[in-house]
Amino acid sequence: MRLDSIHAQGFRSLQDVTLSDCGELNVLIGKNNSGKSNLLSAVRFFFDFFNPAGEVVSVSPAIFRETDWNRQSNDKVVTFDVNLSLNEQEIAHLKEDIASEAAQLRNALFTSTDETGVSITLTFDGREDPIGYVSRIAFLSGKSNGNAIFSMGEDSASEIALNVRRLNQAREEIEALNIVMEGIREEEFQMAKDLGVAYSLRGRRNSLSGAQLRALDQTIKNSSSADEFYQICRSKVSQLTAVMESVERAEITKPVNIFSGESTTVPNYVTALVSRISNLRVHHLSEQRNPIGPAEAAKILRLKTSRGHGAVLNGIQSVVSTLLGVQIDAFSSDEAPRRGMQPVAELDVDDFLVQVNGSGVREALRLILDYEFEKPQVLLVEEPEVHLHPALETALMQYLRNVSQKCQVFLTTHSTNFLDVGALKNVYMVAKAPETSVRLLDMPEAEEVIPQELGIRLSSLFMYDRLVFIEGPSDEQILRIFAETLNVSLARASVGFVTTGGARNFTHFATSSTLSFLGKRNVKTTFILDRDERTGEDLEKMRGQISGLSELVVLSMREMENYLIDARTLARYLAIRTDGAVQVTQEQVQERIDAACQDLRNVAIERRALKEICSPIYPRRENVIKRDSGEDFLAAAEAELDAVIFSVQKLRDELAETLESAGRAVESQWDSSKVSLIPGDEILKHVFSSYGISFNKRKDSIRIATIMSREEIPSEMAGVVRGLVT
Repeated sequence: MRLDSIHAQGFRSLQDVTLSDCGELNVLIGKNNSGKSNLLSAVRFFFDFFNPAGEVVSVSPAIFRETDWNRQSNDKVVTFDVNLSLNEQEIAHLKEDIASEAAQLRNALFTSTDETGVSITLTFDGREDPIGYVSRIAFLSGKSNGNAIFSMGEDSASEIALNVRRLNQAREEIEALNIVMEGIREEEFQMAKDLGVAYSLRGRRNSLSGAQLRALDQTIKNSSSADEFYQICRSKVSQLTAVMESVERAEITKPVNIFSGESTTVPNYVTALVSRISNLRVHHLSEQRNPIGPAEAAKILRLKTSRGHGAVLNGIQSVVSTLLGVQIDAFSSDEAPRRGMQPVAELDVDDFLVQVNGSGVREALRLILDYEFEKPQVLLVEEPEVHLHPALETALMQYLRNVSQKCQVFLTTHSTNFLDVGALKNVYMVAKAPETSVRLLDMPEAEEVIPQELGIRLSSLFMYDRLVFIEGPSDEQILRIFAETLNVSLARASVGFVTTGGARNFTHFATSSTLSFLGKRNVKTTFILDRDERTGEDLEKMRGQISGLSELVVLSMREMENYLIDARTLARYLAIRTDGAVQVTQEQVQERIDAACQDLRNVAIERRALKEICSPIYPRRENVIKRDSGEDFLAAAEAELDAVIFSVQKLRDELAETLESAGRAVESQWDSSKVSLIPGDEILKHVFSSYGISFNKRKDSIRIATIMSREEIPSEMAGVVRGLVT
């Protein structure tokens, strides 16, 4: 038996949400407060409804107690429609149960082989006296929901709920009477009569409510002796037992629908199915987990000291050692146990108490030991990556993948590592705008469309609303720092970054298949490129390649570091970098910047010339392949090589002219744009060197960006950053 789908209506943020096509390992991703935890809670509340007694109605169900503490918004109805797949033996067992109550239907039941499971609808009504009930059970077939085998309306459920409350009240009264008869000895009768039942039971097991105590006080006051009191109590127990038997035999006036028609009682095959579902072991590790400690230590200690359980203990220790690289053991505490209590057990991790180990190890142990001890058939885990190192995240995800071969796993996560271990089939995007929605992501298609050599993590395709392709990791850091300074929340806008390794890889990343795939999934994309030596023709070609698929932002300055060249900022940073040894004014730094630009003028000219000189020239393969039918292969290949040689020779002959042309182009822009024409890291290196300091592009660039004020960030860069969240 396993869960195939759940459709929740009216539960917290799940107003009309379906989690469908569930597999062995199901991963729910999405922003904070999107409804991921609510989905796991819906699964838990569904299974929590079922009980070994097979009751189809629950009075005051936990779903309302845990959802609304103050009963301020319980005037609503929550429904869970769940499809459970059953194996052949389970389906045969259910059919046999039905046939035992409706023998005339045996042939019809067992000639059909389309059934794959059951569809069950639970209804939780928070109006007036809250109840929960099984409103429908139907066979699932390969084509659609099959015949209903049970259905019950609100009127029938309310009538059954009334009987359940009467039974519960009778049981509670019987329990109270038994407690008093066992707890108050004959010689204590007068004291109980004078001082009250509660006083007489002090220090003993006492679970009686105030109302029960008041009723018992009245009974004992009306009794002339202990024997009379005990006789009154026994008489009440007999009366209550008779009431319970009468209620249990009573038929309801509002019939329920069963497989063969209508019935004034709930059929045994329904109670048997409810009971079997309750036997499904479901374990929920919520976000707020109990700390690991004595309870787990006691379980390990019992395995350690119980005959025949050594192999189980060794297996658990082996799993922990393999995943976490630590050894666990348990011992009795040296502290003397409290009176009537068992000795306290202590859990050791690598010979230290578990409490002094890191939170990552404790959280991982919490999950591993819970599974190994409980062996659930359905495991619900909220954010298993909390406090974990990335390497441990990957190890734990692999563990859950292995666990899912024996146990159906549902987990929520914010970690991209949990999506990038590969071969995931059931990944769901949970979003809230304003109500929660769920979408099954097509991971196999993503793996096929997105080439691995692009270096784009599959999680990036689904965890973000916008992907920004930048040339280097320092570019991402600078943009993030600028965004923080400008109070622009990239996280809230779900902006992620992909490093391309340079503009030369633009074509590699900007494939139409990749961008179309992202676009269909409402993931916006933006390419941010350095200006470098690109011409207008280069830019038009790039824009044409991604037209209608993505956005291209080309910086007006040569590269990201050029936007860090602000004299006021650099004056402060030089003092910070040298611990106050270099104290210069904004004007002095500006002079050094101007001097650096003058010294590097030839660098700008040479880079402009190299754009022409070093453009790739290569033989055109298609010209050889598509040569005339009568043309020889060798002749066609030689012609292409000759064309390359000719082009290279032409470049060589025109070197001086190319350099002069580059010089004229630089001179025409020099006075107004000199800082934009030279690579920014070269200018910064020159300025720092003039003060006897080395410049580290990766480290210093990020630190300079960090101390820039909002006013010091160039307006163009501020516009780029703000554009990422629109």
